[in-house]
Amino acid sequence: MPFATSASSGLGDSGKDLQQMAGTGNWLEGKRFPSNASESDVQQWVQSLNR
Repeated sequence: MPFATSASSGLGDSGKDLQQMAGTGNWLEGKRFPSNASESDVQQWVQSLNR
């Protein structure tokens, strides 16, 4: 599951490209956080995944 920070651009096809390169695994849709995302923002997202 890719994730990134960015001031303006989204993930684009990064997740699909990484999935194809890896060839295996259970790839999930990623998330783009704004460039000012806090550690707490990321932790809350991870906890919300319930995986």
